[in-house]
Formats: sequence, C-alpha cells, structure tokens
Amino acid sequence: MKLENHLKPGLNLSILCYLMAMSFSLSKKQKIRDSLRASGEELLFSIDVKANHYFTLNIKARASWPLVSIQTQSGEKILDSSTYNSDLAHTPLIDLDSIGNQPLFAKVSMQAARTGRFMLQLKNLGDLDDIRDDVIRITNKKRRKRGLDPLTGDSLLHEAAQGHADEMDSVGRYLGHDSADGRDPGDRMDEVDYGWRTYRENVASGQRSAKEVVKSWMNSPGHRKNLLSEDISEIGIGFAVDDQSGSSYWVQKFAAPL
Repeated sequence: MKLENHLKPGLNLSILCYLMAMSFSLSKKQKIRDSLRASGEELLFSIDVKANHYFTLNIKARASWPLVSIQTQSGEKILDSSTYNSDLAHTPLIDLDSIGNQPLFAKVSMQAARTGRFMLQLKNLGDLDDIRDDVIRITNKKRRKRGLDPLTGDSLLHEAAQGHADEMDSVGRYLGHDSADGRDPGDRMDEVDYGWRTYRENVASGQRSAKEVVKSWMNSPGHRKNLLSEDISEIGIGFAVDDQSGSSYWVQKFAAPL
C-alpha cells in the first residue's frame, strides 16, 4: 500500500503499524473515513483523549457488520468488539480513570471477512465538570423554551447527586431514588448541609451523552414535570460509569434553598 494513497486530509500519522495497516489519530469531533480492502484486515487508530475524560466510539459501514474494540499499545484488549446491526456499532462509555494513564487504540474490523468503507468517530464527553455543564445547559434550554427561569448549578447539590450516582454504580448496581440503606433524596441533601424548602430528583441509566439523557427525561411525564418545575432554582448533577459493563448512571437533583 502506498502511504500517499492512504493519508486523509487533516489526519496525523501515528508511529504504530498493525497487520500492515497504518494508524491515524482519532480526536474529538473528527470523523475518520477509510476502508478495509482485504478479507481479515484490521486497522488501528490512536485515541486522543485526556485523563479524567469519558468517551465512546461509533462506527458506520453500510451492510458490512462493522466491529470496533479498544486495546493498549501492547495489544492488550480493554474492551471487546460491540455491534448491534448491519450498519452501526459502538462501544459502551469508557472511564479513563478505570484504565490508567496509557495510550489506547481503536481496532476496526468487519465480520464474516467483509470489506468496504467505514466512518469512525470519537464521542468525547469530557470530564465530570464538562458533563455537568452540558446537562445543565441542555436542561436550561428546555426550560427557556417554555418561559421558565434557568437553573443555577450548586456545588452541594452536585455533591449529593454524585454520591447517589456513585452508590448506584457500586452498591448492587441498581437504579432508584432511595439509597440501599433506605436514605431518600432529602436525606442525601441534608448530609451535605444543603438547606432546602423543596426538592425533586431524576435518575437514569444507560444513556451515552448529556443530550441523550435529557431527551429521555423529557420523554417521561414524571421526569419532565420535575425538569420543568417552577418551584426550583438550583440543580446538581451526578454521573458515573460501571467499569465492567460501561453502563452509565445519571442523577439530576433540583431544589429551592431556604
């Protein structure tokens, strides 16, 4: 393969070669378009993600059953291939803190020795602060469209929401409003010394972005009522990722302070 025929505009050549296929850097908001030309061929792309960030990979290939997995530079598999239909595949969310500080690579292949073109994209959610900002921004966008005042992020509500997200992840991997030991949302706000006169809470699991989780809450009457309430003024966001399954846990805590 001639290198000049394989390079794509705007892509940086990586030093890694794998099964005779050159690798390129995959960064945020960048879509790599390439092709598998031979049966059994695999391509590696270095993943450009900062520490403490969360990310997922999407791949599209028309009627080719694409596969994408994640591995280290030494070839150790971090995440198995994930696929769900003939055209699309994606990985679960990845928490870099659970993997450690090491170079990661996306390996692209196709099932049944198929070949053809594909598009690979990195969806980088950023760090926890970025995720909180995105959820609040999208939430307030929904509120403004209905003439409601925007909500202000509060550090104590963030702390209470994060504690519940972490607990849902670690203690039995459940989804609910009451903690495993019986505490309710009000108890968790009391624990962080947030003085409240009213509160509401939304939880969710499995969504892969702030946009996706707010959409799911808006599509649920009870959650939408909480999100669009007029008796709240502050908001806290919790987020966690299951290290084994890649499933996400999301918490919105709404309140009006005393």
